[in-house]
Amino acid sequence: MIYVGLDLSLTSTGVAIITKDGIFPRRIQSKGKKTDSWATRYQRLTMLAGEIADCVPPRSVVAVESPSYASNVSASQHDRSGLWWLVYRQLMLNKQCTIVPVAPTVRAKYATGKGNAGKDAVLAAVVRRYTQVDTDINGNDVADAVVLAAIAARLWGDPVEDALPRTHLDALTKLEATVAA
Repeated sequence: MIYVGLDLSLTSTGVAIITKDGIFPRRIQSKGKKTDSWATRYQRLTMLAGEIADCVPPRSVVAVESPSYASNVSASQHDRSGLWWLVYRQLMLNKQCTIVPVAPTVRAKYATGKGNAGKDAVLAAVVRRYTQVDTDINGNDVADAVVLAAIAARLWGDPVEDALPRTHLDALTKLEATVAA
């Protein structure tokens, strides 16, 4: 089984792929302007979604960070939602992936034991815990993707960590019920 974590972003998406050979993180970057036309924004989103989907192996289990509904609404919120659904559609239809949306608080708690942990605390925890990653985990997006892929692996009975404290594992309670359904 192959497990993938996706931390979707309009500018710097984190991707992590876990196979029997290891954990392989990468970043997919994109640039746009607030003044871009609707057509230009649509083209950017579809190209970005395609690039993200292209790096996901078919029939993988993909943990993707779900939208943060509690976040402040910004001008790019609409585009971020569009990207999320475009990626979801491509992974479901073209790649036949199993997709597990993971709330940001679940990702943070799995990594640190605290659901309200900040991005830098997650990054620090990931650098300490996942020493088997052979490239630098040098950004929050990649760190989040590693955690998401690790969550998918654990949910499917294939954990990549030796042991985690109960506080971290408690983050999976709701996800386990969803996956089992």
